[in-house]
Amino acid sequence: MKKNLVSLVSLVFLVGLVSLTSCKKEETLGNSTQFRATMEGCTIQHGKTALDGTALNWVVGDQIAVYGTAGNGIYAATPQTPATTAIFDNVSGETGDAPFRAYYPSTLTTDGVNITLPATQTYVEGSINEFPMYAESSNSELAFKNLCGVLKLHLTMANTSISSIEVVANSEVNGTFSVSYNSGAPVLTYVSGGSNSVTLNCTTAQDISEGADFYITLPATFDSVRSIILTTDDGLFCIKKVKNTSQINVSRSQYTLVTLDENDLEFSPYYYSQDLRRWINLSSTTDLLRDELSGSGFDALVSSLQSIGFSFPFGGNEYSHFSVNTDGNLKLGSTVTGTTYFNHPFSSTSATYNSPKINFLGADGYYLVDRHYVYAENTVDAHNNSLLVVEFCLGSYSLTGRNQLYKWQVHLYPNGDIEIVYPSNMPEIAFPSQHQQGFCKADGSGWIVDQNSNATYFANGTSISWPANTWPGANTVYYFSRNCFVHSL
Repeated sequence: MKKNLVSLVSLVFLVGLVSLTSCKKEETLGNSTQFRATMEGCTIQHGKTALDGTALNWVVGDQIAVYGTAGNGIYAATPQTPATTAIFDNVSGETGDAPFRAYYPSTLTTDGVNITLPATQTYVEGSINEFPMYAESSNSELAFKNLCGVLKLHLTMANTSISSIEVVANSEVNGTFSVSYNSGAPVLTYVSGGSNSVTLNCTTAQDISEGADFYITLPATFDSVRSIILTTDDGLFCIKKVKNTSQINVSRSQYTLVTLDENDLEFSPYYYSQDLRRWINLSSTTDLLRDELSGSGFDALVSSLQSIGFSFPFGGNEYSHFSVNTDGNLKLGSTVTGTTYFNHPFSSTSATYNSPKINFLGADGYYLVDRHYVYAENTVDAHNNSLLVVEFCLGSYSLTGRNQLYKWQVHLYPNGDIEIVYPSNMPEIAFPSQHQQGFCKADGSGWIVDQNSNATYFANGTSISWPANTWPGANTVYYFSRNCFVHSL
């Protein structure tokens, strides 16, 4: 069911309520070999005036899953033209007798009990792709009800093309949900396995120079939109912070329309957020430092060269290997990192040493066997994007911090994006000495993040540092564009 959506209006916060489409009662179809399915129609309301402007239709190829007394079957629609009512013929499986439970799309459920809402959606011009619906019936007439609502974004910005849109909410918007029919007004309840964001990916970047519409499906259970993160075709980011979260909510069978233009959008190569879903739990427990011990001791351990697993673009070069040390340094390239210049590693005198490097400890670190570690694993993120995760857990050389667990992850993406993530569980005390957090090329140019989470580009080292007794907050995320060496703030 690709839905043909044609908006007649473009307003900043316009909510369209979906009204129930009347269903003409017809003869009962053959037992579980065919079903007649209807869907909820919709109107758009502005104030007290309803404006017809959106059509939701079945199209050829739509498939539903129907569960009955004997099991479940898949049924396909073959309408001659898009319509709100269609006949669905059995293509596989045996349903048996009523009562029936039906799901659209057919992949929405695997057990006929719970549904799974994905973390990623695919952009379709002027349309919603596979809007989740549910029906219960004692016969072969299925009146499908919408399970979600729709956030419609109308974006306008000159000379800009959008490759993805991420909506971050204050509660889970993807994962496993249970469904209660609730007398024809279905209610979703979050169960497990999800996160608080959903991303709309554009197969081809969409030009918004003259305005473009983007439709994102959201469950009505979520607790308001916290932010909207836009990514351009060259990897630049824009975060639209929602000051009044009550302004952007989505209810079942409602359309919430939001318009953003040049006055709202400002793109940069960096963004900061706090998002618990960015931390990735690793299955690997191979300690790169313990298993490859070298150096003078627990104050100066260095790993052997490790494979990134792909060619990683950084500062105009490509790298296939990395190494790490007890000072939090991740050096890119075919030679292992050293252990000198650990204090203020991005100063004008230190930036070119052990570079190109990524270091978000940025001070003299310490390693205790069976307490500290550095793990690395090639895996996927919440949106199924491949990446390398290097997880650090180190102490401080200062006696007060030697037994602490200072943790962070470095996420390297094949396209060159860099993400730094901190966990929910924080050290008992903040880092006891001054430190610098950032990355740079071999020539000493790069980016530094300060204690206020501001990122600054530097050409030949920098004096910006965190004071003693500070550390990033729980679930902190620093994300840098693949083009961060080309674009500046």
